[in-house]
Amino acid sequence: MAGNTDQHLIPTPRTGWTRFQADGYSILRDRKGEAGLAFAESVARGLDDHPRWLDCRYLYDQAGSEIYEKITDQPEYYPTRTEASILADQAGRIRELVGDVTVVELGSGSSVKTLHVLDAWCARGPARYVPIDISGSALEGACENLVSAYSELTVEGIAASYDRGLGLSSHLSPLMLMFLGSTVGNFNNQELDGFLEMVSAQLREDDFFLLGIDLVKDTARLEAAYNDAAGWTERFTKNLFAHMNHRLGTCVPLDALEHVAYYNESLQRIEIYARFKAEVMIDLPTIGRQFRVAAGEMVLVEISRKFKPQEVAANAARFGFSLEEYFKDSGSLFGLLLMRRMKKAPFLEDRKQKIAARLMHTRSRTLELIAPLLNLEAGAASERRVGAVVAKLEAIRRFEQEWLVAGLESGSRVERGAELLPHPGESTVAEDSFPSVLPHGSLQSTLAALEHTRAAATRLLLESSLDPTSPLTARGHIYQVAVQNEALRQELILGALYEGNDLPYSAPGDGAPPARPDQSIAGERILIPAGEFIMGSDDSERALDAEMPCHRVDLSAYWIDVAPVTHAEFQGFVEDGGYQRRDHWGKRGWAWCRECGRENPSNWRYISGQWDVFVFGRGRPIDPLRPVSGVNFFEADAYASWAGRRLPSEAEWEKAAAWDADRLEARAYPWGERRPTAELANLDQEQMEPAPVGSYPRGRSFYGCQQMLGDVWEWTAAPFLPYPGFVDRLGGESVRMFGDDVRVLRGGSWATLAWAVRNTRRVSCRPEISPVCTGFRCAGDP
Repeated sequence: MAGNTDQHLIPTPRTGWTRFQADGYSILRDRKGEAGLAFAESVARGLDDHPRWLDCRYLYDQAGSEIYEKITDQPEYYPTRTEASILADQAGRIRELVGDVTVVELGSGSSVKTLHVLDAWCARGPARYVPIDISGSALEGACENLVSAYSELTVEGIAASYDRGLGLSSHLSPLMLMFLGSTVGNFNNQELDGFLEMVSAQLREDDFFLLGIDLVKDTARLEAAYNDAAGWTERFTKNLFAHMNHRLGTCVPLDALEHVAYYNESLQRIEIYARFKAEVMIDLPTIGRQFRVAAGEMVLVEISRKFKPQEVAANAARFGFSLEEYFKDSGSLFGLLLMRRMKKAPFLEDRKQKIAARLMHTRSRTLELIAPLLNLEAGAASERRVGAVVAKLEAIRRFEQEWLVAGLESGSRVERGAELLPHPGESTVAEDSFPSVLPHGSLQSTLAALEHTRAAATRLLLESSLDPTSPLTARGHIYQVAVQNEALRQELILGALYEGNDLPYSAPGDGAPPARPDQSIAGERILIPAGEFIMGSDDSERALDAEMPCHRVDLSAYWIDVAPVTHAEFQGFVEDGGYQRRDHWGKRGWAWCRECGRENPSNWRYISGQWDVFVFGRGRPIDPLRPVSGVNFFEADAYASWAGRRLPSEAEWEKAAAWDADRLEARAYPWGERRPTAELANLDQEQMEPAPVGSYPRGRSFYGCQQMLGDVWEWTAAPFLPYPGFVDRLGGESVRMFGDDVRVLRGGSWATLAWAVRNTRRVSCRPEISPVCTGFRCAGDP
């Protein structure tokens, strides 16, 4: 028997968990969040979307679980009993293949089918079983039954989500993870890939994964299973709305609903809908939202995908799993895949090669941005702009020379006389040392120097051991800093070219613009409830020092705008004399406003009776739906005062963007863990300007905020200061960026590279500077 069963299999984590100890078993419980709030926010997200949907997790309240048990007893519903028969026949064979390992099960529920597996394990001697289920009450009942039935079984349950629970149990390797019931069929393609990546990351080499899948089969048989004659599947669908009525205070009449389930052959899945026979208003009083559902409208409540085993095995292989054996019933209705975690997953590239590729791709984009400047005719205007660009390029070269070449060759910190990390409004010694007009050939010579330094840096990288004991080289951190440094300098290069009307520049953006939203979300706001959340990052590889470490922050309730402030909204401030009204400006802001004589954003011009915005030297009428950009902190703060609101604190911004109150964890991106794509956010220098608000509804945060990443860097009210527990891994370089006189920008912009953006990213900027990529959204107190 592997391991010691006399103590807890899983130590109690320091925070966020409680242990329930009973006679013969224990259960670790994830701390409950605001369950009602999470439910309400989930409903709002689904009803905001098109087509509309509801999260199938909320089908399973106590009443729903009881109805589901009835469904599994129906003659039409074959999956449960078919899978159980396969396990009864093959559990002994599975035990022979995997050996004496701990059994861990995701979504264990009542663990009834698992009895066949535990029979096979306990027949060989003492065994260990770790059931993981979101329902603590279901776990408690299952654990009581199991310890009564098996005298030599150690049972330790985890009441948590899949990812949280598996993260606690992965150290029990060697193990076999089970995910039965074809629950995997509830995932769409992206969710399935994310699930497999998570499982692959948590399992260790030679751990096993037993996956149950419902197979593609005759349409009539599939549709009968989800439309049983006794009507239990219809009750199951309607119970979701009964659950909403009970928990959320909605008043959806159940007799206005019709259960619709059919097989979508092209997507190989059953789709289950609630069709509304009459118009219904759905009120969510806890979050102040209301939705109209029209007569005849259908809301998707669940999908159940059907699979071909060879396709599942091929997809799993991408994430490091090899198929050991496949089991199915005689009628080919259901299948079980027993897979092994391979020693080297194909998707895990060699770290140094991956870093080298990232350095190369980032440099290629830098060269692409400046290519239009290489053939400019000499002149004062062009020399000024090129001079600003050369300063940015030289700053990139200096950082690499001093950190990636000299620092790594010497093995010690090199003394630096200039600040090398950028911020959007920077004016560093390294860049101020360049004249505004440069002699002919300076751009070409700077590019040659860049190439020489990069060649040396790449050579040292490939020769390096990436010393894991050094905070600079562990997991390649200093190279992550370098590529993020260059990526932000790209934004500064674009800014220098964007704001000038004396040098038209053809930006190399080629992305198709998103569809223009049907209706504006400008001015809409969302209530963020009071409570604690986790701010910051512990990602020692990607995160910059200023983002670290994670720490808990407790906030009062507040309102925040759904989207950034638009041109049309800011135009109201301008035309109401906002720049001339002292009462909306702070002392420093008013002094700046009077000194520079500003009366509108720096990239606006009033021409022929209308406001034009200048983009890369070309003017055009302002688009009322696009976020205002090119405003500094003082202007944003004055607008917020004029509008009867305020700028959000940095913590308020991050909670609205990152916190998932359902899972009680911070997301990497507002929409979840999926990497940014063109349908989620305006990034990667493809649009070369902010997109109209409402263009990226699928990029919503948990609370419903949109466009929090991309489009514009957003001003917050906070000074740029270190977090509690801050550690400077750059020998003083990081700490130079802090100060009470600079403000924090969040969220990235249209010019930010997608791999460099995340919810925790924070950069500094002086309040009087107006970078072209900066905008803001407002907040307020309830």
